[in-house]
Amino acid sequence: MAIDSNDYSRLSPAARLFLERSHGHFIDGQWQSPTASIAVLDPSSGRQISAIGAGSAADIDGAVQAAHRAFNHPSWRGLAPLDRERLILRLAELIEANAALLSQVESVDNGMPLGFAEINVGGAAGVLRYMAGWPSKIVGDTVDVKMPFPGSQFFAYTAREAVGVVGAIVPWNVPLMMAIWKLAPALAAGCTVVLKPAEDASLTALILADLIQQAGFPNGVVNIVTGYGAEAGEALVRHPLVAKISFTGSTETGKYINRLATDSLKKVTLELGGKSPTIVFDDADLEQAIRGAANAIFTNAGQICVAGARLYVQRRVYEQVLEGVARQADSLQLGAGLNAGSQMGPLINARQLERVQGYVQRAVQGGASLVTQGRSPQGGGFFAATAVLADIKQGDDLVQQEIFGPVLAVLPFDDLEEAALLANDTAYGLAASVWSRDLSRVHRLVPLLKCGKVSVNTEGFPYPALPEGGTKQSGFGRDLGREGLDGYLESKTVLVRIS
Repeated sequence: MAIDSNDYSRLSPAARLFLERSHGHFIDGQWQSPTASIAVLDPSSGRQISAIGAGSAADIDGAVQAAHRAFNHPSWRGLAPLDRERLILRLAELIEANAALLSQVESVDNGMPLGFAEINVGGAAGVLRYMAGWPSKIVGDTVDVKMPFPGSQFFAYTAREAVGVVGAIVPWNVPLMMAIWKLAPALAAGCTVVLKPAEDASLTALILADLIQQAGFPNGVVNIVTGYGAEAGEALVRHPLVAKISFTGSTETGKYINRLATDSLKKVTLELGGKSPTIVFDDADLEQAIRGAANAIFTNAGQICVAGARLYVQRRVYEQVLEGVARQADSLQLGAGLNAGSQMGPLINARQLERVQGYVQRAVQGGASLVTQGRSPQGGGFFAATAVLADIKQGDDLVQQEIFGPVLAVLPFDDLEEAALLANDTAYGLAASVWSRDLSRVHRLVPLLKCGKVSVNTEGFPYPALPEGGTKQSGFGRDLGREGLDGYLESKTVLVRIS
């Protein structure tokens, strides 16, 4: 099966010009030339299409210093809440006005189908619009204080204040969306930010820098430094002027970040790995459940934190659902993101492709049955065939480890209690989906599932007002919703003696 690489004639002139541009770091409202660079590869071909800066500790220090100055400058600190709202809304408008540019560059840089990129760009604008409503609603409480001091009176209140400089580190799977998930609540709270995008997909973050400048944010409020995690990312986590780290990525990296942040007692939000279960009961609408289970794992080639990588099916309908999901997997058209008809794109890089294929090969060697055709795409890109596997044990690596690719393990269960035990039997606790027409059954199961989010009769999708995050080794803290905003605020108690 031959796979075509991206047809660059489909790119707009603006997208082509952007790819040809020299890319540096955005610090204190200015573009700064990097001292070293990282090649940007098109995942559909493996060919270099651009280059980004390889940020150093010195670059990070410059960005953090700029953010620290901006946080304390009247142009930002003294800005009225409604003025922060207007700036955030202006950024949302600019994202919408540049949606074609952002979507095309995201597709080429990450590999995702153009339609999926368009959805994510629209979603990013939606998150900004939601968070823009919060600055004027950040309030404290007054408290009636009665103390046993004769003749004394007190006035007491609490205030909510921005934590300060935020270090935001985001992954490569949905780069623009993840950047906005961090930036929007931080800006709404009044923080300043240093954003370190993933080295494998940084281009839309650099377009975002241009839009932030156009929106009129004061210099230094948002700074963007590209580079490797071990250099730029670690320097950001270690920096003493950074008050909070918000990270989305692998559990292993998140644990390391958490240990580093402890040295300076930074606030930390971690949205980490997942191995989310999809649970299908025998009374479910099977046509919808099969389609939903396939979408949950094959969207963006399985490179989604909440991907439904484990499918548990009640035994009476197990074979029917297994066959249906395998048909869905085999029907997907693999192709480069820009090309018409592509339903699933490549993985992000050669290393990830090798990792995903290794899991499938080891599972088959260990006795698992590959139910899909397992056609190996031909070409220079990083395309992985969809893989649906049966005859697997709960303790197998394919069930227990996050793979981050289009690989689905399918296992049977007998009753609700067993479904809950199997679903909870991994180190992760990010999300789950349940398919059943019996709402009594659903409401009995949901409290038993140890995860941050449960979707019922739908595959999970983010919504700006609903918090996203996990339990166990899927991390702590939340993105989105009021809880997402709260993570960028401190509470201060004020006690005043008035007589």
